[in-house]
Amino acid sequence: MADLAEVQQLELLCQAFYGGGGKEEQNEAHKVLIPLKILEQVGLFLSASTAHWVVGLYIYTELTQEMQPKIGYHMSRLRRVAFSFRDIALSSILKVAVKTLQQFDAGAIRVPNDEEETRLLKQVLQLALNCLSFDFMGTIADDTTDEQNTVMIPQGWSEFREERFPKMFFSLYNACWQKNPHRPRVECARLCLSCLVLISAFRRSFFETTATRNKYMSALILGTFKIIKTRTGLTDDMCYHEFCRLIGKINTSHHLSELCASEPFREFPQYLFDFTMESLKSWQRMPNSKHYLLGVWAHVISPLLFYKQKVPNDLELYIERITAAFIMSRMCVAEAIAEDADNCDWESPLNNEVLRQEQLEVLSQLARCRYTKTARMVHELFEETKAKAQSGEISRKVFEEKITWLVYLIGALVGSNWTGRLPDVYVDDASSEMVQMANAGLSKLVLTLIEETKCEETPESLELAFLYFLDQFRKLFIGQFARKLDGTSAFATGKALGAADDKAVVATLVSKIGFNLQHRVDMPDCIKKSMDLLFEFVAGVHIVHWISRAPELIVTGRLLLETPTGAYFLTNHCSAEFKFLSMRRYSRLRTTYYLTLGTLLFYQQRKAAVTFEQFVQPMDAIFLSLWQQTDEGRNPGSIRNALCRDPLIGLVRDLRGLSFASGNSSTYTVLFEWLMSPAKKINGSTRMAIFSWAADAWWDDAEVMVPLLKFIADFVSNRGGSRIHFVESSANGIRLFKEASSVVLKYGNRILQKQDVSDPYKEKYKGMAVALQILSNIISGSYCHYEVFEVYGDTVLKDSLRLALQMCLAIPQDDLMAYLKSLRPVYSFLEVATESFMQHILELPPAHLAQLLRCVEDGLCAQETVLMQSCATLGHFVEFIFKYKESEEKEGDAVRAFLEAQPGSLPRMLQLIFQLLMTGQLPNLFAISGVLLGLIVLQKDEYLKLKQQIIEQQIESKRPQVEGFFMELMVNIEDNLTPANKDRFMRNLYHFAHDIRKMFSFSLVLHFKDPQNTAESMEVLLHEAAQFFDSERRGLCP
Repeated sequence: MADLAEVQQLELLCQAFYGGGGKEEQNEAHKVLIPLKILEQVGLFLSASTAHWVVGLYIYTELTQEMQPKIGYHMSRLRRVAFSFRDIALSSILKVAVKTLQQFDAGAIRVPNDEEETRLLKQVLQLALNCLSFDFMGTIADDTTDEQNTVMIPQGWSEFREERFPKMFFSLYNACWQKNPHRPRVECARLCLSCLVLISAFRRSFFETTATRNKYMSALILGTFKIIKTRTGLTDDMCYHEFCRLIGKINTSHHLSELCASEPFREFPQYLFDFTMESLKSWQRMPNSKHYLLGVWAHVISPLLFYKQKVPNDLELYIERITAAFIMSRMCVAEAIAEDADNCDWESPLNNEVLRQEQLEVLSQLARCRYTKTARMVHELFEETKAKAQSGEISRKVFEEKITWLVYLIGALVGSNWTGRLPDVYVDDASSEMVQMANAGLSKLVLTLIEETKCEETPESLELAFLYFLDQFRKLFIGQFARKLDGTSAFATGKALGAADDKAVVATLVSKIGFNLQHRVDMPDCIKKSMDLLFEFVAGVHIVHWISRAPELIVTGRLLLETPTGAYFLTNHCSAEFKFLSMRRYSRLRTTYYLTLGTLLFYQQRKAAVTFEQFVQPMDAIFLSLWQQTDEGRNPGSIRNALCRDPLIGLVRDLRGLSFASGNSSTYTVLFEWLMSPAKKINGSTRMAIFSWAADAWWDDAEVMVPLLKFIADFVSNRGGSRIHFVESSANGIRLFKEASSVVLKYGNRILQKQDVSDPYKEKYKGMAVALQILSNIISGSYCHYEVFEVYGDTVLKDSLRLALQMCLAIPQDDLMAYLKSLRPVYSFLEVATESFMQHILELPPAHLAQLLRCVEDGLCAQETVLMQSCATLGHFVEFIFKYKESEEKEGDAVRAFLEAQPGSLPRMLQLIFQLLMTGQLPNLFAISGVLLGLIVLQKDEYLKLKQQIIEQQIESKRPQVEGFFMELMVNIEDNLTPANKDRFMRNLYHFAHDIRKMFSFSLVLHFKDPQNTAESMEVLLHEAAQFFDSERRGLCP
C-alpha cells in the first residue's frame, strides 16, 4: 500500500504541474509550467540512494508522459505547456536517461540486488522511450496504432545523432539476455527494441550530412543483422514483435539505394529472407507481426527495376518465394480456423477489416514481382480447393474459409494492375497480353463462383470477399485509374471473359450488387458495402487513356443507364424485391440508395427512359396515404399514428437522398416544383405542407424528427451558391423560407418546453442543431428577400430568429462543448445571424446577449472551424456596436443598454484574445485582427489597463521591450474600422505576435483577472512540490 500511495502521489504531482491542479475557471489564462524548478528538485534524487534514483526516474517518466499534448476541451491551452516543457526540460531529461544507460552499458552501475538493478534499468529505459516518443510537433498522434512514421526530434539535440547512440541500445539488448541467461531481463530487452524503433525513424533533416546519416543507418543495420544471425531474444513473443517493427521501420525510413550502399547490407537480404521464411512457416505465432517483415519486401518492389544492377542478384527469387509462402500461410490459417476456431488465440484476419486490408495491400505489392507465376499459383489453388470440396476431401467449412481467402487474394492481384504502367513496373518478362490473360483467368474463376453460389447459403465473409473483388475489378476496367495499354482497349480483359463490350462488363458487376440488395438482407455488412459499391459505380467519373486517340471521359453511371440492369433499378427501385427497404435496421441506408438512384436518374434528363414523374410515383403514393390518414387535411394531428410512422421516416430519408442528388439548378428545379407545387391528388395542397403537420404531431420523437429536419436542411441548402436560383420576380424563395420555417417553428416551440429527458443529446440537442442548420442554410442561401416580411407585417422571420436564439440559449455551455462536433450549427447560425440580423439579436435581454458572447468565448478556444465562425460572429457584433453606439436610433439605445448592463463582456473578450495571441493559440491572425481592433477602439481604457498589467508582470529587464511591442502595435492606427485602418492593424498585429512569442521562449504566467492570484498560486504549488520532495528524501535516506 505504501508503494501504491507513493505512486499515486507522484502521478498527482505531475498532473498538477501540467494542468494546474484542477479545472480552470472560465476565461482565465492557463498557468504554465516552470520546468527548471522540476529539474533542480528531481536532480537531488538522482544523486542519492538507488531507491531515490528510482523515484526520481519515476517522476521524470510520469512527467514526460503527462506532458504529451492531448485532445480535449483545454487542448489549445495545454499545448503551449507541452511545448514549453519540450523546449526547456525534455532534452535535459533525455540526457539524464542516456547518461544512466551509458553507465549501465559500461558496467559502472552495480546494484547488489539484481531485482533492484532490473527495476532501475527498466525505469530509465521507459523514461528514454517516453522522451523519444514525445509528440514534438503537437500533432496528437492516432491512438489506434503504435506506429510513428517520423520522429521530429529537435535539431538542437546534436548528442543523439552520433552512431554510438543506437549501438548503446543494441549492446544493452544483448546484455539483457546474456548477462544472466537463466533470468533474462525480458521487459528491459523489449524497451530497448522499442527505443530503437523510434531512433530508426528520426527525420532525415536531423542529420547534418549524408555521411553522418549513413553511419547511423549502418549502425542500425549491423545491430539488426547480428540479432537475426544469432536469434538473440527472438523466442520471446514481445521481443519478436518489436524486432519485426524495427526491421520494418529501418526499411521505410531509408531508400533502397541507401541500404544497398551500406557495407552491412550485403549479407543482410539472405539472412532476412531466411528469417522471413521461418516466420511464415510458423504462421500461428504472432501473426500480426509478420506484416512488418512482408512490408520490407513489398517496399523494394517499385525501386527494384531502377536499381536492378546494384541489388543482390537473388532478390527477385526471394520475393517470389516469400509471396508463395505468404499465400500458403493464408491457406493454413483458413484451415486452422475452420477446424478449431475456439482454440485459436488470435483473431482471423477475415473478421478484422484493418488487418485484412494490410495483408492484401502487401500481397498486391509483392505480386508485382513475377506476377504471372503468382497468378498461376493462385489459379491452381482455387481449382484444387473447389475440386477437393466437390470430392469430399475437405469439409464445407474448410472450403468456405479457403475459398474466401482465395477470392480476396485474387481481388488483390487484379487490383495491383490499376497503376497504368503495367509493362514498366513488373520486374519479370511478362508481356501485357500475358498479364491480361492471367487477370481474365482469375476473374473468370470468381465470377463463375458468384453465379454458382447465388442459389446457395453463403457466409457473409465470402459475400464480402466477392464485393472486394468487384471493387478491385472495377478499378481495373472502369475505375478512376484505368490503364493506358499498348494499342489495346482498357476492356480487353473484359472481352477475354466473354463480355461483348464495356456495358456488358458493367451489367455483370452491378447485377451482383442488385442480387445482394434483394436476397442478402440478413447480412448487414454485405448490404452496406453493396450500397457503397453501387454508389461508386454510378457516381464515378473516370478518364480512360487510349494509344490511338485522345483520352476519353467515361461516366460509369451513363454506361449503367444503357444496360437493362440500370433501367431495372430506376423502374423497380421501390419494389418488394429490394427487401432491405422494408427493414428498419437499414433505414439509414435509404438516403444513400436514393442518392445513388437520383444521380442515375438525373444523368438521363434529356433523353429520359424513365421520367422524374414515373420515378417518384411510389413516393407520391406515400404522400397520398399520409394525406388520407389526416382525413384529407381536415385533421392534421391524426398523422400521429403507428401506421404513418415508418412510411414517414422512409419517405424523408428517400427525399433527402434525392435532394443530395440534385446538385445543380436544373435538377433542383425539378425536385422543387414537384414538392412545392399544389398537387391534385391531395386537394391542391403542397407536398411540403405534410411535413409541417408531421413536425407538429411527432415533435417529441427524435427518430422521426431528426431525419425530417435533415431533409429540410439539405433541401434549403444553396450548395455552391448556384444550386438554388430563382428569377428576381419569383416568390419561390419566400415560399421556401415559409415552408421550412413552419417546420422549425412547430418543432422548436414544443421541444424547448420538454424538460424531463433521459438523454438530452438524443432527445433535444441533435434535433435543435439540425433546426439551426436549416435557418443557417436559408439565411446564407441568398435567395429570399427578407424585407418583404416587414413590409407586409409577416412575423415569420422574427419568430424564426427568436426561436433560434432561444435554442442557442437553451443549450448549457458545458453541453455545447461536450457535443461540439454535432452542435456546430449553433456557431454557424450565430455567424450568419449577426451578419444580417443584429437589430433582432439586440432585442434580447442584456443577460442573454452576454450568454451568447460566452458561447463565442468558448468557440475561440475550440477547433479551427468553430474558431473561425466565432471570430466572424464577434466581428459582426463589434462592428454593429461601433456603428450604433452613439446613434439616436433604436439600435443605438439597444447597444447602450447592453454596454451599461454588461460592462464586463467586451473587456473579457479583449483579455481572452490577447491571452490566446501571446500563447500562440490563434492559427489565423487575419480572422482575429479586425475583431481585436474593434475591441481596442471600443474599450480604450480597458486596453490601456490590460497593457499595463501585462508589462508589469514581466521581469524588470523585459518591460521596456514589451512596452515597445505595444507601441508598435498601434502605430498609424486610427479610431475607426475602415478597411485601410484594418489592413494597417493587421500588419502591425503580425509583427506584434511574432515578436512577443519570440521573446517568451518559455511561457510566464498570465492571469488577466487578478495577476496577484496567479503568482501566489504558482508559488504555493512550487512550495508544496518542494515540501513533497523534501519529505520523500527524508523518508528514503538512511
